[in-house]
Amino acid sequence: MPQLEFRQVERRFPVKRDLGDVLARRGRVWLHAVRGVDLAVRRGEILGIVGESGCGKSTLARIGVGLQPADGGAVLFDGRPLDGPDRAGRLQMVFQDPYSSLNPRMTIGAQLAEVVAHYQPQLSRAARGARVQEILAEVGLVPETALKFPHALSGGQRQRVSIARALCPGPEILVADEPVSALDASVQAQIINLLKRLNRDKGLTIVFISHDMNVVRYLCDRVAVMYLGEIVELQDSAALFAAAAHPYTRALIAAVPDVRRSQPMAEPISGEIPDPFAVLPGCRFAPRCPLAEAACQAPQPMRVLGQDGLVRCWKAVPAA
Repeated sequence: MPQLEFRQVERRFPVKRDLGDVLARRGRVWLHAVRGVDLAVRRGEILGIVGESGCGKSTLARIGVGLQPADGGAVLFDGRPLDGPDRAGRLQMVFQDPYSSLNPRMTIGAQLAEVVAHYQPQLSRAARGARVQEILAEVGLVPETALKFPHALSGGQRQRVSIARALCPGPEILVADEPVSALDASVQAQIINLLKRLNRDKGLTIVFISHDMNVVRYLCDRVAVMYLGEIVELQDSAALFAAAAHPYTRALIAAVPDVRRSQPMAEPISGEIPDPFAVLPGCRFAPRCPLAEAACQAPQPMRVLGQDGLVRCWKAVPAA
């Protein structure tokens, strides 16, 4: 049984927009950020979710931890419906900007002790302090960090503190939303290796949201590729980077600079992302796809790819 499962999850947001009629009225329309997503997260794995900005990956992550409700479908945690944030703290999230997610008026130690006290109220003050020092050591921070305020720390240190705070309840799943995109390359490597160690040593399941294909390739066991609210490909990381099936996935990989490759694996993605309000009858990537044909205008269900993959492209898995 999957540890975390999305079943036909939908999420839409009301947006005021010019309807373009004679009177130029403005009305409310719906932006579909997530469209019928089916995804199973396995216990103990690192699952990467990638895609261009605006594809819905961060919205899906927030739905997964209960920070946003789903407008349709269901989210299951250990087989049970998840309605809102998990009160036991078994699902925790690390955000892209660590500074905005920390209280600038509290020391690091006080912020972590507050979380420990919430989930373990039976601990004494001394025991809470000891627990804070234990967690700081787990994420590679010195004991003196507990006495500092967020502004006195570097970006990498603040992100370590954010991870430490997420570890305070003893979570089973950590959802990391672009946790290294705002950091320098050397600091990125430190945070990535920290996440990899937590997964290995603690058996912590990690859902890693990113647009950096190199980071995903190094860190993740499986990769889900999203485009305009839909998952278009899901494969083991090694298989995906060796032979991506969907044209969009191949274009994402080809866009990554690689000095070892004299020729790109695929043509760069041309054109603009289609109007997210538009109703497209078939493949949503078709307007930008160099391989698009008339058959792409038909609905594109997910198709089984190999032993353990899925792809939303009829050309990747021709009919038998």
